[in-house]
Amino acid sequence: MVDEVELKILVEDTKNPAKPWIWSEHGLAILVKARTNKNEVFILLDTGTTGKTILHNAYKMNVDFSKLNAIVLSHGHYDHTGGLLDVLKCVEKPIAIVLHPDALKPKFVVKPRIRLAGIPFTKWQIEQHGGKLLLSRGVAPLAEDIWATGQIERTNKFEKVPERFLTIEKEQFVHDELFDDQALVIDCAGEGLLVVTGCAHAGVINTIRYAQKITGKSRIYAVVGGFHLVEADEERIEWTVQVLKEADPKFIGACHCTGKKALKRLREEFGEKFVEVHAGTVLSF
Repeated sequence: MVDEVELKILVEDTKNPAKPWIWSEHGLAILVKARTNKNEVFILLDTGTTGKTILHNAYKMNVDFSKLNAIVLSHGHYDHTGGLLDVLKCVEKPIAIVLHPDALKPKFVVKPRIRLAGIPFTKWQIEQHGGKLLLSRGVAPLAEDIWATGQIERTNKFEKVPERFLTIEKEQFVHDELFDDQALVIDCAGEGLLVVTGCAHAGVINTIRYAQKITGKSRIYAVVGGFHLVEADEERIEWTVQVLKEADPKFIGACHCTGKKALKRLREEFGEKFVEVHAGTVLSF
């Protein structure tokens, strides 16, 4: 089990009132530092929208990307992948990039008009900068008791991907179910599972339940990241809150695509257990 975990939020949509020198940007990037005995691992989950922001914040937060052991892309949207090439330039060595193969598909959003929403780089560009793409639909082991979930099972009727997300299959525009959505799972010694999401397009509850399934552990210690409830109706938000309450995590840190209504409801329900995460936030477990 993992003895200590530190999460540094390098990119997030909202300004941190306590750290005005940190830039905000639509998107997400989280640096995970984990320690087991004397072994340390550094994993970057997502890279935000632009290299400019993630590099600025990394400098201000004393982050050295050359220490990275792996990069995990939670899914193939631009606001989670746009800073990738600039991060790779700082890594200065071949590095594993773990992602679902569907993350490389063309992705579009139609609201109110069509716009590109996918990874803004080609596979060739990523590889030319030292990224070694490890494409996996299944669970990916990253270190002792740390995993990327791979494709998350969808097991409830509430958590559905909005129709505005599109991709192309067999030369046809089709609804993108975002099967590439994945999360990080860390088994924290004596506490339970720490689940770190990018956008939770698969649903934050589906993600938690899948984390429990793949690890065989039922205890949820903490859930941190985007919950993608920004477009959810009140029924889905309330259902999510009640199921989270049953899971009884000691800590919930929500951000990015969670949405103001859901943030307000989570704060009401969980009180001191809840924190609204910003760019520059540092969390220790």
